[in-house]
Amino acid sequence: MDLLTGSTGFLGRHLARRLKADGRRLRALVRPGTDRKRIPREIDEVVWGGFDEPDALARACQGVDTVFHAAARVSGGGDRRAFERDNVLATDRLLEAAAAAGVRRLVHVSSAGIFGVGDPKSAVTEATPLDPQIEKRGAYAWSKAESDRRVRAFGAAGRLETVVVRPGILYGAEQPPFFARLHFPIPRSGRRLVVGSRAALLPLTHVDNACDAIALAAHRGRSGAAYNVVDGAATQGEYLDLLRGAGLARFQPVYLRPLWLAPVALACEVATRATGRALPLSRYRLRRATESLRYDTALARDELGWTPVVPLAEGVADMAADPPPSRRQAA
Repeated sequence: MDLLTGSTGFLGRHLARRLKADGRRLRALVRPGTDRKRIPREIDEVVWGGFDEPDALARACQGVDTVFHAAARVSGGGDRRAFERDNVLATDRLLEAAAAAGVRRLVHVSSAGIFGVGDPKSAVTEATPLDPQIEKRGAYAWSKAESDRRVRAFGAAGRLETVVVRPGILYGAEQPPFFARLHFPIPRSGRRLVVGSRAALLPLTHVDNACDAIALAAHRGRSGAAYNVVDGAATQGEYLDLLRGAGLARFQPVYLRPLWLAPVALACEVATRATGRALPLSRYRLRRATESLRYDTALARDELGWTPVVPLAEGVADMAADPPPSRRQAA
């Protein structure tokens, strides 16, 4: 028996299908009040409860071999306390419950967006330091980096095998399409401002490719390791062209140099200091949201045997299909 958290979310639904295709029996921890229709049919058992309920966590982890931790607050809303509660403290409690129950391994879904800037000429590897100023990018980014750190520290203490998988920007069927990190509609024009270069690289990861890596990490991943899982070098322009061709982006993008938005970012910083209310833009967020970075996935290839099997054009076509085609790779 394996435990899956976040089974009702975008990644969790796809991951349940992927794990069931491997013949795994799945238990899910689901918050009370959740619509039962949202629970994937691949789930064999449900434990009703939250991460703040020790008894529910103990029941969820009992007799489990592997925990797949895909649950996270991803909404842009909520203050730091909400993200700390749902992403950091929830992970702490799950780690403790898993260790107490004798779980063999926990696979934690982190993010490729937690790294620092580094040298833009060099690819981001697992050895690249995490962003030392990540709190400037908001509570969500901070919470993902902090959860990542705590999972690896817990594993290093020897109480539980841990493996961290760091996907890029997830996209795929059953999810509204991601357009760009920073974009704004131009009213009554059919156009949208996309801040950044058309040639900027996007760290996209098709959800099925991410699920393959997570499944492989359960039995091939090196305990204590973290793996970058990004599909390849896709540009912002290439991606939007495919979305528009598939009818998923019904606007004409107008690319705006980040420098032109810098005065607005500065004004937001001044307003934040004056009012105490955090506005969604700053010069640091602007710089990080419009940078172009390459990610090295050699470690995932060499140790997990992972390669992205869904190319970008096919992944976008999946998003436009109804129902989406099913695709599985044996682990």
